[in-house]
Amino acid sequence: MKKFDLQLFDDGGQGEGDGQTGAAGGKGGGGSFSFEQAEEIANARAQRAEKAALASYFKQQGMSEDEITQAIRDYKANKEKQRPNVDAITRERDDARAELAKLKNSQTLHRKGVRDEDVDYVSFKVEALMKEDDKLDFDKATTKFLKENPRFANGGSGNYKVKTGTDGSGQGGNSGQGSNDAINDAIRRAARR
Repeated sequence: MKKFDLQLFDDGGQGEGDGQTGAAGGKGGGGSFSFEQAEEIANARAQRAEKAALASYFKQQGMSEDEITQAIRDYKANKEKQRPNVDAITRERDDARAELAKLKNSQTLHRKGVRDEDVDYVSFKVEALMKEDDKLDFDKATTKFLKENPRFANGGSGNYKVKTGTDGSGQGGNSGQGSNDAINDAIRRAARR
C-alpha cells in the first residue's frame, strides 16, 4: 500500500528551518497516511463543511434546529436520487455494444452469402473459432469457416449435396430415385443461370 508523508513546512521551504517537522509530521511515522486514509479524511471534512454550509443557510432562512436537520436529510436524499446509476448505465452500454456487434456480424455473414436460416449456426461456429484462435476477428474467422464448410457459402445454391439412391422412405428405391433426379435437375438448371 502506498503511503504519503504529510508534513507542514515552514515558509522558508522544504528541509530548511530549525529541524522541526511541524504539526502533521511526527516522529516514528505518525504523520504517514495511505492514499485511502487521506481520501477518507478529505471526504469527511468535505461532508462536514457541506453540512455546516447548509445549516448556516437554513438558519439564515429562519429555520429551527429540527427543521434544519430534516432539510439536510431531504437535501442528501435528493442528491442521492439524482446520482446516476453507473452499473445500470454500464450494463446498458454493454448490451448496446453486444447488439451492434451481433448486427454487424449478421451483415458480414449475409454479405458472404450465408442463408438466413444458417446465420445463427454459422455465427455460433465462427465465434467458437475466434475463441480457439484469439488472433482471428469475426471477418477472418468467417472466411476460414466458410472455406472449410462451403455448403454454407453463396446462399447454398448448388453447394448442398443431394443424396442419391434409396433413403429408406420409398418402396424398392424407385420412388426415392425419381425425386432425387428431379431435385438434381432443378439444382443444375439453377446453377446454369
